[in-house]
Amino acid sequence: MPMDENYANEDFLARWIAGALTPEEQAGFEASDVHRQLMAIDNAASSLNGPDIDVEKALALVTEKNQNVQKEPTVRRLWWVAAAASIALLFAGYTYFFGYKTYSTGIGEKETVLLADGSLIELNANSKLSYKRFGWEEDRIVDFEGEAFFDVQPGGDFKVRTSKGTVSVLGTQFNIRDRKDFKVQCYEGAIVFTPLTKSNPTELSQGMMLEIKEGQIQETKFSGDAPDWKKGYSSFVEQPFSTVLEELSVQFPVTFELNSVQTDRLFTGRFTHKNLESALKTTMEPMGIKYHISADKRIVTLSIE
Repeated sequence: MPMDENYANEDFLARWIAGALTPEEQAGFEASDVHRQLMAIDNAASSLNGPDIDVEKALALVTEKNQNVQKEPTVRRLWWVAAAASIALLFAGYTYFFGYKTYSTGIGEKETVLLADGSLIELNANSKLSYKRFGWEEDRIVDFEGEAFFDVQPGGDFKVRTSKGTVSVLGTQFNIRDRKDFKVQCYEGAIVFTPLTKSNPTELSQGMMLEIKEGQIQETKFSGDAPDWKKGYSSFVEQPFSTVLEELSVQFPVTFELNSVQTDRLFTGRFTHKNLESALKTTMEPMGIKYHISADKRIVTLSIE
């Protein structure tokens, strides 16, 4: 929930800490979401134990040292230092308690995320997931890009926000691919996809798949109990070869020098995620393409046989 700009202003908070608010300002602030959130932080922080400090002795020591280097009154300066420190702590606490937790995978990496409600999200390579650190059970919303398999526990509405729209479920299993292409597959239960455009929501049941091609939503059936990437390979059915090269670059840290190779030709087949040489052999040879891997295994040069 965003903080009200008037009450989240540092000058306003400094006046609040100093007890310099008018009765009207104090009443309005205490009724605001900002005050409620800061009090929640304060209550949580009060349960934390720190070392015992002799405040009077420490203050006397600091005052004595300051008197040796400056003659101007220090009361006002110390007040502003304390106020600034208090404001910094408040904002740090706000960021922690109301911030987001983020998981991301690099090229060739995979990671499984267990959410507080028991839901599992398995991230494919080059993917990113974020959600609110606290209050998860009341607000089950995640922001996502890349590809992942979701196993959602029953409960309140569960939403996945992507670059193309929002997928909503109650409890089910589904896969989302949000890269240059967009695809949602429902493996169990039912889901609802609401596009960012003003199009009507689309409901998918088990075995149904939704794709967005050239701005149009297409629904088809599919078979299988899990996406291929969870089994360690990527498969294609009459897909442009450019799509195959993009997926190779997701699973392996390589770039391709195409030369005169045509990438709009269609490819049917699959490649393993475990070995680059094997993956290149099974994708290049059927297309009549030669390949050369650089010594550092970062660049793959293609040429026509």
